Amino acid sequence: MADLLHLHIITPQREVLSADTPFVVLPGTLGELGILPQHIPLVTTLDSGILRYGRDGKEVGVAVHYGYAEVQGDRVTVLAEMAELAEDIDLARVKNAEQKARTQLKKLLTEQQLEEYRMKKYESKLKRAMIREKLVGG
Repeated sequence: MADLLHLHIITPQREVLSADTPFVVLPGTLGELGILPQHIPLVTTLDSGILRYGRDGKEVGVAVHYGYAEVQGDRVTVLAEMAELAEDIDLARVKNAEQKARTQLKKLLTEQQLEEYRMKKYESKLKRAMIREKLVGG
């Protein structure tokens, strides 16, 4: 067992995975973090990304969305806000959600640009008014 890590992934809703693996690659907030057996103890924050680990000589991924990971001895415990195995993901639903998000972002960007234009317009009007007031001594 000294050449394996025990990976445990937990979300508030359920235990997603409990497996022995030769390595784990975590999507840390500061970049990827590779973990091998006998790694030094650590706690790190996780970004949204793909956690990778070894299973049956292959690399397998789990989508994790924010959280924390603790490495202690040969155990890697991941506490994630959300985690999904590939077989649990409905690709059509994901593509639909992606399209909706892209549409909303485009709309919000357009609204933001409009607000920035309005803000510049009124900043300019304020500046003109202040200059006029200063000129006439008010």
